[in-house]
Amino acid sequence: MNLPIILDIIIGLIFIYLSFSLLASQIQAIITIILQWRAIHLKKSIEELIAGGLHINNYSSQSNPQLDKIQKLTNSLYQNQLIKNLNYSGGKGPIERGFRKIVESIGSLIQMITGIENIFGTEKTAPSHIPSNAFAASLIDTLQIQESMKTISEYKLEDFLNKTLVKIKKILYELNLEDPRIKPIIKDEYKNLLQEFHQISHNYKNNLASLNLTLDRVLDRLNLYTKNTVKSLPAIAHSEFSRKMILLRRVLVNPQEKQVLIADMEPSFSNLLKFWGKLLEMGESVEAELEGKKGRIYKKVKEMVDLLPESLQKSLYILAKQATTKIRETGDAFHQFQKEIEQWFDNGMERAAGVYKRNAKGVAFLIGFAIAMAANVDTLYIMDNLSKDSLLRATISSYSEELVNQANDNLNEEELQRVQGQVNQALDRLELPIGWGQQRNSGTNENKLSIYLAGLKKLFGWIVSGIAISMGADFWFNLLKKIFEMKK
Repeated sequence: MNLPIILDIIIGLIFIYLSFSLLASQIQAIITIILQWRAIHLKKSIEELIAGGLHINNYSSQSNPQLDKIQKLTNSLYQNQLIKNLNYSGGKGPIERGFRKIVESIGSLIQMITGIENIFGTEKTAPSHIPSNAFAASLIDTLQIQESMKTISEYKLEDFLNKTLVKIKKILYELNLEDPRIKPIIKDEYKNLLQEFHQISHNYKNNLASLNLTLDRVLDRLNLYTKNTVKSLPAIAHSEFSRKMILLRRVLVNPQEKQVLIADMEPSFSNLLKFWGKLLEMGESVEAELEGKKGRIYKKVKEMVDLLPESLQKSLYILAKQATTKIRETGDAFHQFQKEIEQWFDNGMERAAGVYKRNAKGVAFLIGFAIAMAANVDTLYIMDNLSKDSLLRATISSYSEELVNQANDNLNEEELQRVQGQVNQALDRLELPIGWGQQRNSGTNENKLSIYLAGLKKLFGWIVSGIAISMGADFWFNLLKKIFEMKK
């Protein structure tokens, strides 16, 4: 057998594999859509990522409370608007809606028959792809990290105002004012300052003023309080009070000291990290701290931490420390933390994609083998027929060459559909050695051994065909192109 004949046989096999690979791809795509394999795999992969080293398939939520936390957090992420918006269900026309209802009904029926649980809860569908920035933003939003940062900032401002008032009280006490006419005036001025401080703190908590503006208002109130108070003080107390108030206000007057104060008080990821780290270190003893002066802050941060499974607590804390190590500025550490989460998610999804591809290859082989059996696509029998039928070889080679010449270099989904149309037209004109109508043996005196060997041979031919079909239409089409380039 010379080389041109061998090449024509190979072209014939590739053409047949290409034909059935296109069919297998369509079948697999339909099954994937109906059963939502991509969306289900994505959600399970996110659960695995959150679980860390915990193999969630080996436990039930009753036997392992951490699994319950993992599932609750994952469900909360999927309820976040940033991820819900990714669940695009297509057009709103009657045809699109009708198609979706048919697909959903078939999927629900299969779930009911097989007893497979709908892992999307009340939702019927879920996104099959989540960008890393959407995941990171939804995780941060679900855990209310920015709200925790703001709570810590509010506490620090309140603490600063309270300490300032305590210092003023101490200054007034050290003046030792005994005049009964002065005392009520001093008391009223202090009371007014206290009320104004409460109003300033209230405005900041309600986002009516920035931290910088808030501190400027604190300085204005202190200046006004000093001016009004000194009017009622005797000459000796006047100068002493003014001197000490200047020292008290210095942190707000001096630009460098004020900047340090703002850096310590502003909604800062580094501040949140300190509280977070302390909570993780204290463990059960944190309950005592919750009753202390910083109880409100610890409770807020603890609410966030309690949502997290232990594995995710450790993972995020390590990512947070990496972020603060890479960027020391408080304003940028939070954005770096978000980038660290994005990279962590990308790495996890890269591993999950590898698992999905291996599973998809397995499913593709099962589909390919089923098609080979149903259509009796026996590679060994096809090779035998192609080697004997020169007209069939020439016809298939002619159709294949025409197909390659008309195709574009970019074999995208639209191009594959056009190729499939051309292949279908060619199949209508060809008498291929496939199908159950083919009669190979007409003898009736075969013994059991020969029948058994013939059956094994047929099974082997199906297996080879199943493997070939599972390799995909683009693989065979590109191989076909290379063969015709070699022939030229």
